[in-house]
Amino acid sequence: MAQPPHSKLLTAAARRILHPLGLFQRGRSRTWLDDHGWWLGVVEFQPSGWDKGSYLNVGAMWLWFEKDYFSINHGYRVENFATFQDETQFAPLAENLAIRAAEEVARLRSLFPSVHSAARQLAAKPLMGFWDCFHAGVACGLSGDTAQAGRFFDKVAGTDDKQDWVQVVVSLAREYSRALTDLPAFRRRIEGVIRRAREMLRLPQIAAVGLE
Repeated sequence: MAQPPHSKLLTAAARRILHPLGLFQRGRSRTWLDDHGWWLGVVEFQPSGWDKGSYLNVGAMWLWFEKDYFSINHGYRVENFATFQDETQFAPLAENLAIRAAEEVARLRSLFPSVHSAARQLAAKPLMGFWDCFHAGVACGLSGDTAQAGRFFDKVAGTDDKQDWVQVVVSLAREYSRALTDLPAFRRRIEGVIRRAREMLRLPQIAAVGLE
């Protein structure tokens, strides 16, 4: 099926601006990925069900939780909807969205150059929800701050939400909290999770996930 004109313009702009930065397109979708081994930068030129054009969502996805779909765990919408009227009108809008995406990619790279940086950033978030605490716990554990990691995992385990998927994560947080007594084993376990997550997402195989 042929791409509509506005999608073609978005893809062309992303190829000019994002591809030279090392990002790659997910199949023929409007999602571009910045692969850092243990995390992904996700750029989504999100369509609307009501009009032609695009929103822009950019953020980080942590790969230390196994799932077979892409999501944004840190960050989200950075530009509101740009409406397509015709190719002449939309071409500069597509270019601007790609430029804005590149700026956000650079910002994320500067925030998360290492798992230690991620631990500092995630632990310092002012409002911590269920998933925030889980991800901060993993990052702090990987960085060697077992006391902080244990506190975050305890917060996850202390939730009152009884939904099945929540309780799966609660059980995992309890397991991870116990595993913190052997940090090398904890890191190996998380590396295994990352590799399985990458396989589920059909990401390229890599020699090392970069948790050092």
